Amino acid sequence: MISKCYINCEIILDFNSLLFSILKKQNPDLNLSLNDVQENPKKYLETQELLLQNLSILKPQIGVIETLQFLESQHIQPIIYSEFAQLLQQHFPYLNWQEFTDSDQNAIFIDPRIDFCEQLLKKNLNVVLFKNHKLKDKDYWNQLLQNKPILFAESWETFPWQSFKLVTQPIFSADQYKVNESENASTKYWNTFIKLNPIEFTSKIIHGRNRGGTMLGIPTANLQINEEIQQLTKNLLPGVYAGITYLENKQYGGVLSIGYNPYFLDTPQTIEVHLYGEFQEDFYGANLRLIITHFLRPESDFRTFDHLIKAISNDKIIARKLVC
Repeated sequence: MISKCYINCEIILDFNSLLFSILKKQNPDLNLSLNDVQENPKKYLETQELLLQNLSILKPQIGVIETLQFLESQHIQPIIYSEFAQLLQQHFPYLNWQEFTDSDQNAIFIDPRIDFCEQLLKKNLNVVLFKNHKLKDKDYWNQLLQNKPILFAESWETFPWQSFKLVTQPIFSADQYKVNESENASTKYWNTFIKLNPIEFTSKIIHGRNRGGTMLGIPTANLQINEEIQQLTKNLLPGVYAGITYLENKQYGGVLSIGYNPYFLDTPQTIEVHLYGEFQEDFYGANLRLIITHFLRPESDFRTFDHLIKAISNDKIIARKLVC
């Protein structure tokens, strides 16, 4: 009977997104899809100072909170392990941090490293390989898993709990994958941020890729980036921020993205702002004054489009509380 579940921190907290955002800030031309960067991003860090400064901003992966609640409801103890456990446990006391053991026959072991999982399999342990940061490389996964007798999970929603004779599975409400501002199981664990010394500038609203309103259900104003704005924002990590905006002499709260849109594989840096308010026009060509006040999270390459939608919903909830 399963009594414990050992889970690598990388698939609990969005740790790799923070690492990649730091790398991208240090070298904007870096292609984070390169295999060597993906395999060991930590070795490319020029300094760990930025990593340590921003650990508190880490968010739970989409589906994690529902999964942890499910395990506890089944009387299965979730145990989180990481080489950064001593640093992380002070920021995330809601997680059960313990040292890893590879001798418990009554446990499930979940890890994103194929070699590590294969070592555990040789000890006849219950092992699941969890899809790691090579999220969109289908050829990689097909080749990796070919002829390998190993259980595999692409996300928490598709985890093979039935393989361990559990009669129930976690419940992931479909309503949570809509861009709205309804509280959900993970919202309170999403409520981490860093207050900034305000960064202020004015920029022109330009045409973007038209994803915000049509695909994501969250209309955004795309801002023109000039040299002055690049200098003002050069120390910001690619990610999601909250701030105050002024449009046509009216003040609005806003949530904004500064970065490279990894889910859509974009390359040029963009600044996109969602204003809290109802608007009947698009304001192309108008000037928007923006004051960035809080850092919410690093940008992330999500496992699915639904995960991106849920993350945006959580961003909106937290930002509204900060700036409205």
